[in-house]
Amino acid sequence: MDPVVLVTGGSSGIGRSLVEHLAGDYRVVTVARRIERMRERYADEPSVTPHELDLSDTEAVVSTMRALLEEYGHVPYVINNAGVGPSARTTEATPEALERAMQVNAFAPVYVMRELLPAMCEHGFGRIVNVTSGAALECPTGAGPYSASKAALNTFTVTAAREHADENVRINLMSPGPCRTEMAPDAPLEPSACHPTVDYLLDLDADGPTGRFFWLGHEVPLFPDLGDIVWEEGDPGEKLDPVL
Repeated sequence: MDPVVLVTGGSSGIGRSLVEHLAGDYRVVTVARRIERMRERYADEPSVTPHELDLSDTEAVVSTMRALLEEYGHVPYVINNAGVGPSARTTEATPEALERAMQVNAFAPVYVMRELLPAMCEHGFGRIVNVTSGAALECPTGAGPYSASKAALNTFTVTAAREHADENVRINLMSPGPCRTEMAPDAPLEPSACHPTVDYLLDLDADGPTGRFFWLGHEVPLFPDLGDIVWEEGDPGEKLDPVL
């Protein structure tokens, strides 16, 4: 039987593109709110199994992951792709937009990892790709809720990767680039532009990179060079420029 890959947000855009791309080599399980759209889209794809899931519902995320483990025993590949992109200046962001962005873009992937990582460790294999954005590093105006939620996802991803660095579990970030989707209808690239990077990350060997950020076939540095700073001791080292 083909290995199982979970793709969130498979009803449109990058998620749908990834489901169709991976269906030839994997048993694809995909989740999204728009279940009827997925059933219609993948009706002729026997290797694709869609499930209805609202990723803003924490209890539903947890119960769905546990049901997948019950059915498959081990979900070795995960692509946390689903996302929302609210646009609002900081003074105009609503509580609902802020909370939904954090819940879908940051917290849901954490709950997915929390539920599926133990089986990955038990079976000695796991590959997780968390879909992020350059907005978390660029911080464009008017996109605070989106950028902040992706920055939180970056932090959770790097932390989880470090916690599992000694196991055959690789957890990385991937930005798909400026792809045309419902969230970005005027973007210049097709969603398939991210396929080679996703393939690379799913195919990593046990010594491959983990806790890193990849974008269109390139690695993007997540952290500045802080020299010999020691946070825990309050030692700024010699690289930082004093202002006081």
